[in-house]
Amino acid sequence: MDLKRVYTSTKTYIILLVSGFILLLVTASMAYKQIIKLQQSAEMITHTVHVYNVLGNLSRHAIQADSEEFKQELLKKPTVSEALSRYSLEGKKLMDSLKKLTVDSPMQQTKLKPLGSLLNKLNGQLYVLDTLNLESDQEFFEARELQKAKISKTLFNIRVIENQILKEEERLMHKRKSEYASHKFLAPLTSLVLAFFALLISFVSFLRIYRNKMRFKRSEALLKNILSTTDNVINYYEPLYDEGNKLVDYKIVFANECNRDYFGLEPDEMIGKKVSEVFPFLVENGNMKEMIRCYRERETVVFDRPLVVRNEKMWFHSVVTPMEGGILITARNITAEAKAKESELLFKKRLEKQNLELLNNRAFLNNIFKSISHVVIHFKSIRDKNGTITDFEILFVNEKINPITGDIPEKIINKKISEVYPDIFSDNVLEHLVKVVEEGNTQQYQVPYYNNNFEQWFRVTAIKLGDGVTVTLREITEEKKTSDRLTQLNEELVIQNSILSDAENLAKIGSFIWDPETDNLEPSENFYNMLGGVSDHRKTPLSEFREYVHPEDIEVYDKRNLKSITKFSSLEHTFRIITKQGGLKYFKTNGQFVNKNGKMVMVGVVQDVTESIIAEENLLNSNLKLQQTNAELEAFNRVASHDLQEPLRKIQLFISRIEDRETEVLSDKGKAYFEKVTNAVQRMQSLIKNLLSYSRIDSSRTDFEEIDLNETLTKVKEDLAAGINETGATVVSDKLPVLKGVAFQIEQLFTNLISNSLKYKNVSTPPRIEIRYEQIDSSQLPNHLTKDKKIYHKITFIDDGIGFEPQYAEKIFEVFQRLHQKTEYTGNGIGLAICKKIAENHNGYIIAKSTVGLGAQFIVYLPL
Repeated sequence: MDLKRVYTSTKTYIILLVSGFILLLVTASMAYKQIIKLQQSAEMITHTVHVYNVLGNLSRHAIQADSEEFKQELLKKPTVSEALSRYSLEGKKLMDSLKKLTVDSPMQQTKLKPLGSLLNKLNGQLYVLDTLNLESDQEFFEARELQKAKISKTLFNIRVIENQILKEEERLMHKRKSEYASHKFLAPLTSLVLAFFALLISFVSFLRIYRNKMRFKRSEALLKNILSTTDNVINYYEPLYDEGNKLVDYKIVFANECNRDYFGLEPDEMIGKKVSEVFPFLVENGNMKEMIRCYRERETVVFDRPLVVRNEKMWFHSVVTPMEGGILITARNITAEAKAKESELLFKKRLEKQNLELLNNRAFLNNIFKSISHVVIHFKSIRDKNGTITDFEILFVNEKINPITGDIPEKIINKKISEVYPDIFSDNVLEHLVKVVEEGNTQQYQVPYYNNNFEQWFRVTAIKLGDGVTVTLREITEEKKTSDRLTQLNEELVIQNSILSDAENLAKIGSFIWDPETDNLEPSENFYNMLGGVSDHRKTPLSEFREYVHPEDIEVYDKRNLKSITKFSSLEHTFRIITKQGGLKYFKTNGQFVNKNGKMVMVGVVQDVTESIIAEENLLNSNLKLQQTNAELEAFNRVASHDLQEPLRKIQLFISRIEDRETEVLSDKGKAYFEKVTNAVQRMQSLIKNLLSYSRIDSSRTDFEEIDLNETLTKVKEDLAAGINETGATVVSDKLPVLKGVAFQIEQLFTNLISNSLKYKNVSTPPRIEIRYEQIDSSQLPNHLTKDKKIYHKITFIDDGIGFEPQYAEKIFEVFQRLHQKTEYTGNGIGLAICKKIAENHNGYIIAKSTVGLGAQFIVYLPL
């Protein structure tokens, strides 16, 4: 904008002074007032620009508080107090400047009061953020985010008031510019009139007018200086019309230095050019239409727009103000504010994504904790006033703790570990946990746990988390046993290695190391001897050993070697070789791949199994003969079940007929003989029957089924009802389990044991038979029994009969073993042997305990 057009030269004043001397007295005072008003208008515009600048600085001051960099600077130590002090002092200076600049505006002064309160509130909130110091990371994060939210709210209220003040200043600017334009129009005219009269009045009057002109020039220079130093882009455009007198574009009349700073455009080169040529994006994005509407409808237009200048994205808040002969463009750079909002939005989205991931991770962890077999516990440290850890609080435990200790997670959470597991103070577990928290190093150790005399071992991994520790327990009871066994085996291996060479000779075994990469085979000395040669302790290619393989086995030999090399799998097969002397041998190779010096090699042994192969062939022949013998035994069973019992049935028939018809003619001695014959026949039948039962118990049967022992006992009691009623016996039982077995064999077991108790009863009292049941751990089995399973059924048959001597506890289970004469008690000594065979057929055991005159106990152990 060329402000020289608002005034004229000194010559014009002189001419006007000479020409208008007559009207000087009338218009002098009017001209003077117009110049004074013009000066005041310029000063007021300058004053408004000053207010704009201070408001812009205050806006940047507020944006700085909302920036993440400034907040992070406050959180750092120890420079926080200096940064906050500088920030507070800068805000105070800006408020003092605004108060001075708006002292003549009561409305603005009223708005400055809450603005000052908000700035003080902002400084307080920043101080809180500055002094924020919490022990827990989670608490610190939550408190920090809450304080940031408060700061953002306060900044929003500050911006609202700033916008109100700015809007009021824009209104004043528009008003003052209108006054300035009016005074600018009237002042030259009045000055011309005054110029005609100036020479006639006096030279003094001319000097006063001239001084006023110079004051105006200084005001103009001041205004230009302000326009050149402001951070806002300020341009003035005049309208351009087409042939139809339609406003279509603008001509750039004035452009301040900020155009160079922001857009790289020289202000002098811009003047006189069309706006659409200098800023074509205004036409493309539709802002030109808004600028045309602003001038045509005399309405201020405000819009925010992003621009890409020199490959950098910038945001501007533009205010288009209609003037008398054009429009004034004021564009404020709000890039920092826009980036802050964009960063805030991006941060919110990232926070939402992290929250969603956190929820997903929490659900995932819950599923993991439910699915894994390990116990996971998290403890929080409990410290005394000196900061020493004295105990831990249980914050989390998964459900896998219940099967081990019986604890329900919900009932022990938030309790002290000393209350729930007081033994940790005596087991040094607390020392491990404290060491993890204080030193930060992960600890791994093993601890035993005893429950009902049952020992379990656990491997514990303790990892520091915050001011607590997360503990994972994995049961290693079996691993512990295996490890102990391996330790023992390693010790034995040290001894065995000393005699390995002799052992190879005695066992006809050779060892080797084979490198597939180089195809080198390193055999032991005995390996060479087995081939019929003498070792020279050299590595030889595998192809040389291949020459010893029997031609008929070479194809299978190559295929297995190739498969082992391809998959690095173990190699085990048997093949024939031809020795150097031409003899035939069977070799069995067993090799495993191991990592040796960074590459895979096979370590293995070769055994001369020629004798074993021959023995297997002999065993096969023996098995065939055994099968034939079993078939013959089966035929014997058929004969025994029918042919052997047929003569006994006929003898019983003839005896019965003689007793019916000839009893009266027999002597007493003859009757005694017939009774002995009858008893002998009955014993013979019982013996054959029991032998058949014993031989039919097949230990190889696998057709086990679920058997309810309560139903089995009921059936046996019904079968033995006659004997039970005859003796007046009482049979009582615990609730018995359901187990898998061969039904008729289990029934035979119950029948034989209860019959035994009825047979060997105490003659003075009716027998009482008790059947007790419990489920036991294998560690509770007698020491001499092999513990193949972990849990066993224990079924005890207890009677109050005559008992027996303890030294016969094992003898009574042998076939045909009797402790009494056949005249005292019936039987043939097979019944308990059948019970033992049935128990063993079910992978169990049976033992007996007794004292003469105090009854007997028969204890049956069957695996779960």
